[in-house]
Amino acid sequence: MKLPILSCLTLSFLVSSVAALAEDEQAWELKRDRRDIQVYTRDVAESPFDAVRAVTELDGVSLSALVALIEDYEACPNWADRCAESYLLRRISATESLVYTNNDMPFPVRDRDAITRVVWNQDPQSLEVSMSSVAAPEELEEMDGRLRLREVAVKWFFTPLGDGRVRVVNEAHINPGSALPGWVTNMLLVDTPYETLRALTDAVRDPEYADAQVSFISEPEA
Repeated sequence: MKLPILSCLTLSFLVSSVAALAEDEQAWELKRDRRDIQVYTRDVAESPFDAVRAVTELDGVSLSALVALIEDYEACPNWADRCAESYLLRRISATESLVYTNNDMPFPVRDRDAITRVVWNQDPQSLEVSMSSVAAPEELEEMDGRLRLREVAVKWFFTPLGDGRVRVVNEAHINPGSALPGWVTNMLLVDTPYETLRALTDAVRDPEYADAQVSFISEPEA
């Protein structure tokens, strides 16, 4: 099995990203609270780029439905803001994949694409589901007209709260690859995660996902 080649810079970025996303919640600064969705940002040590977190709670949605939606990579443009194209590059196991994603950026900014290694886990006691996605840029040759993101750390958390409620959290720390105008940075750190969660709350209720059963996911008892 071919493993991604990580430079010292990339490895350092990923270590700082994972550490940043694991810190306690008090470090996050609220940037938007609208329609039951909160978006936070915070500084990341030794990085010029902030991390972002988007949070919401959903009623009557199963853990499997949320996993099935995100695992339907080709449907990414239907709900993930700025996602123009996504597909499964290689299935490694039931819980691990390599995924290609291209993100449409507003003119005149160049589109960004990424190859990420996606890994799912579920805590056997709390039943919290987590997904970790980190850059594996060497797994596919770069494409003309697209800037390959080489430093990406994204996480999803689906936490059962009881009474049919699930807390959904998306966290990300990404090096955009070059200097971006301030308005684009703000869009990526606040607007994009907000719009993504807003669309996810509708998309996950589609019968295609609402009735899904995922082999590696256990649901809370009713």
